[in-house]
Amino acid sequence: MNKKAFLFSILTALIWGLAPAFEKIGLRGRIDPYAGVVIRTIPIAIIGIAGLLLTGKLSEIASADFKSVAFVIIGGLLAGFIGQIAFYSALKAGEASVVVPLAATYPLVALLVSIIFLGEAFTWQKLAGIGMIVAGVAFLR
Repeated sequence: MNKKAFLFSILTALIWGLAPAFEKIGLRGRIDPYAGVVIRTIPIAIIGIAGLLLTGKLSEIASADFKSVAFVIIGGLLAGFIGQIAFYSALKAGEASVVVPLAATYPLVALLVSIIFLGEAFTWQKLAGIGMIVAGVAFLR
């Protein structure tokens, strides 16, 4: 992995590790998980559109092919909407210290889907990773 990918991966882990604490505090109040996801999405959409305008990348949306756009939309609906509602529901009902690591087993699902549907190679390193994920989840029980 190159240095830039590594640093952005670490930054992502830090941000994604911090965000659920804020979300859990927000969900302690009188807020439904569905409403929480919608509230969370509004500033993301506004900042995202502003960023496209400021960087001059709005035209890239218009020039993207339909198939690419459709798959990105499906991924966004699954992860950014339906998955987020499920995550907020779990976070509201449970302890963040258990919910977040359990939800973070999604690489296991991604690994299986990528091998079965995308034809990616299955290696011993990936098998070891699966073992560590399963062992980590077992410790949370």
